[in-house]
Amino acid sequence: MASTAPASSTGSTKLDALKQTAAAQDPRKLSGVALYSRFAFAGAVCCSVTHGGLTPVDVVKTRIQLDPVTYNRGLIGGFRQVIANEGAGALLTGAGPTFAGYFLQGAFKFGGYEFFKQQCINQVGYEAASNNRTAVYLASAAAAEFFADIALCPLEATRIRLVSEPTFANGLLGGFSKIAKTEGFSGFYSGFGPILFKQLVLGSTTILYEAR
Repeated sequence: MASTAPASSTGSTKLDALKQTAAAQDPRKLSGVALYSRFAFAGAVCCSVTHGGLTPVDVVKTRIQLDPVTYNRGLIGGFRQVIANEGAGALLTGAGPTFAGYFLQGAFKFGGYEFFKQQCINQVGYEAASNNRTAVYLASAAAAEFFADIALCPLEATRIRLVSEPTFANGLLGGFSKIAKTEGFSGFYSGFGPILFKQLVLGSTTILYEAR
């Protein structure tokens, strides 16, 4: 008795081989941890690189804010003054906490946003979520930003202390441990409210623009 071809067969060995090859190369749709980790990693890289790359600008800005009498020549003049007074290396003060802090913040923000958005859709249903997408976007972004800023705040506190007080400590680990020893847990979150407010306003503005 002759064997019959599988139901999925095209009847041609060559066509079946091509079909199997195409199926093997077709990427499967990601979901769950695999999906959210992609968003988290992308956000972590983007935020850490952009914020970390602007560390010299932040150093000059802080010097102008703390000592406007001395640093009164604008951005370019401020760069020159910092280099003349403290050396070129001073422009990278706080780079470690900046990269680390915004790596975590970006991961929680972007990964968390997609996670909370999906949870909202699961709770209210796709149709209701689509009809109220701006509210869903804002709620998801706010929830993600809250946890992102919890991760960011200790490193941001360390960064600010290193930039504002160059002799405070030598780098990320030294500054972090010194704040922990001298001020305790509360020292890391003394500026949590303003940071959260700033990030929520920035995030909400972006979301509203995208939802138009």
